[in-house]
Amino acid sequence: MRPVYKTFLKIVILLGVAAYFVFALTTFNRPAQDPDCKGLDIVIKDDQHTDFINENEVRELLAKEKLFPEGKAIKDIDLAQLESVLVASPYIDQALCYATADGKITMQVTPRIPIMHVINAAGEDFYIDNCGGTMPRGHHVIDLIVMTGNVQRATAGDLYMPLATTLTTDPYWRDQIQEVHVDADGDISLTPRIGEHIIILGDTSNIEDKFSRMKTFQSEGLDKAGWNRYKTISVKYAGQVIATKKDK
Repeated sequence: MRPVYKTFLKIVILLGVAAYFVFALTTFNRPAQDPDCKGLDIVIKDDQHTDFINENEVRELLAKEKLFPEGKAIKDIDLAQLESVLVASPYIDQALCYATADGKITMQVTPRIPIMHVINAAGEDFYIDNCGGTMPRGHHVIDLIVMTGNVQRATAGDLYMPLATTLTTDPYWRDQIQEVHVDADGDISLTPRIGEHIIILGDTSNIEDKFSRMKTFQSEGLDKAGWNRYKTISVKYAGQVIATKKDK
């Protein structure tokens, strides 16, 4: 091979190598385009199956606030804002939003759990929830013990959550009490499913002791004397059970 040809070939090879390096540098160092959100996965963590919030309602909430993430660049999606909007719903307790490796946004939503149904003297219809707040009834229907009477919505959660929690979590009382009433003085009375008496609870102070005294009286007194013998049974005062017989 002639020297001139060899020199020409070397130049061509060097130029090709140089061109490849230029191509590689401009191609591989080019900033990647920001990926768009390819989908939305909504996980409702409703262990008690209340169905107070569902996937469609979450999507409607996001659409109403113009925060639907699909199609937006991942970097432009404010996850904290999404969480704030979700927990602002009266039906949602907690929300966790994060981006996944496959380009989607996942939302884990934990609903509030209604534990007592209130229909007060003013005609308001709402629920006391497990967070110590209240929830609008809306279109939701759930079978719970009903509270009536002088119940102020603004303070209902704080005042009556201990009572509602006991009546919801204790199987004995959950099956026995059908209605709670608050009179004009704030005294709480309970209407049991069995018997013709009314249980006078007073307020929610020392509530565990009051229910304990009432349960003992039922097992040791009513089971022997009869469940229809008394008009009222009061555990309002500490250490006492005061039973008033029915008029003959």
